Amino acid sequence: HLGVSVFRAFLRSQFSEENLQFYQACEQYKHSSNKFSLQRRAKDICATYILPGSPREVNLDSKTRELTIQLLQAPSHTSLNYAQKRIYSLLDLDCYPRFLQSSIYQSLLSEAD
Repeated sequence: HLGVSVFRAFLRSQFSEENLQFYQACEQYKHSSNKFSLQRRAKDICATYILPGSPREVNLDSKTRELTIQLLQAPSHTSLNYAQKRIYSLLDLDCYPRFLQSSIYQSLLSEAD
């Protein structure tokens, strides 16, 4: 997926790559095949993206962060839905419009012509 790769490169340049990584991790989480896999992924996602000070902490409001941490105590396939919607909204309303105006995207368009 060239488009996703270019968008990821743009996000990296904007110090926002963790948002796309989190969104993709949520999609994988939803498709966990069993309870063990769901619990392992929930723990990994929480430690990597959700907890304050985590290595790739995403920009969540405190209410969504607290709710998500609480929901992940007993993980289900929908535990990350609120947080994923918040990050999708951030990508959709902030990051993606800036990407469309970026030189990296403009050069991709000119290469396609």
